Amino acid sequence: MGDGVKLTGVEFISVDVTERTTWTFAEFIDEDGLKAVTEITRGDDTVAVLALLPEMLGALQGESLLSDTDVQGRLGLSNDVLRRDKARATAVSAVRSAVADVLAQKKGLPLADFLAANGGTTPDSVPLYANINRRLLTRERTPKAFADAALLAVENGFTTVKCAPFDEVTPPSTVEAVLGQAGPGIQRVAAIRDAVGPDIAVLVDCHSRFELHTAPLVAEALAKSDIGWFEEPVDPGDSADALAAIARKVSMTIAGGESGYGRQWFDDLISGGALSVVMPDVKFCGGVAEAYRVGRSALAAGGQVSLHSPSGPVSLLQGGHVTAALRDAMSLEHAVYEVSWRAELLSPAEVVKDGMLWIPPGPGLGATLDGAVIGRRGKRWMP
Repeated sequence: MGDGVKLTGVEFISVDVTERTTWTFAEFIDEDGLKAVTEITRGDDTVAVLALLPEMLGALQGESLLSDTDVQGRLGLSNDVLRRDKARATAVSAVRSAVADVLAQKKGLPLADFLAANGGTTPDSVPLYANINRRLLTRERTPKAFADAALLAVENGFTTVKCAPFDEVTPPSTVEAVLGQAGPGIQRVAAIRDAVGPDIAVLVDCHSRFELHTAPLVAEALAKSDIGWFEEPVDPGDSADALAAIARKVSMTIAGGESGYGRQWFDDLISGGALSVVMPDVKFCGGVAEAYRVGRSALAAGGQVSLHSPSGPVSLLQGGHVTAALRDAMSLEHAVYEVSWRAELLSPAEVVKDGMLWIPPGPGLGATLDGAVIGRRGKRWMP
């Protein structure tokens, strides 16, 4: 068995979850017969990712990759290109994650231990926070519905919940109008706080619906509900300077970066004061090893890291390995209660209990997609 990774093929898998959600995966094959599964779900860009991956594997044919960082160089892609081209960044991230996974398997190490290198044995479980938004996408979005979803998470052992409440806000807006537009969202957050009490952390994701002149007004209103962080009031990719200015004006932590690629991009947001908490997503940021580098760098600079993962069980488990390798990371995001059969998609099945994700033993990811479940609920095809 060679020390490097030579990827010889890929298969695609998709599973329809709800009318709003389809999870899409790529299973890569190494010349030694080892396999690594990654998630490539990227909304409307997923079709483009599916088209790009065979092209990339063709360009890498016969290449022995000794590190995930070899992938981008061998493909001749710059960070600037990948930051602009989200589909290409997702495809590259999938290949880089697969390379790291196969290298871990060849060393006989769980992915977390491989990422931590000389850091010793990593924990076998990591804390999660409950993102209730995926559950609410196909249900009522009243304040009571938000409160009920948050209570369900708390009853199942989660001590932190996150919502994305600002459906009615679309920029541009004005200082005179924004609180009226954001009012329903502010009420949803207040309902969650009233329901869960003072000891549960409540995080708010703004989905970049505000601007420099409107975000501080909304943050001031949300402060009455004692929120734990104010996530992406503006897009850190397009408006880093505005985000830094907002961070100076508001009392709560600013988190974000879910769509970013490459460690340097996150480093710049931390050093520029735009973010206190970076949120790399293994699907988009350059893969699992790059997410680990992002986290290490943020922690060394005095910031924090919380992996973004509002998707399926493969990307959650990948994020779990990164979180375990980092040790000092904050809780990992988990999209709770979107579908009842989620756990069975993996073999061994995903284990989330008392607000913790349990990481299966074994080399690499430690789990594969369950073929029988895919046969019943999804489809598999060759490009």
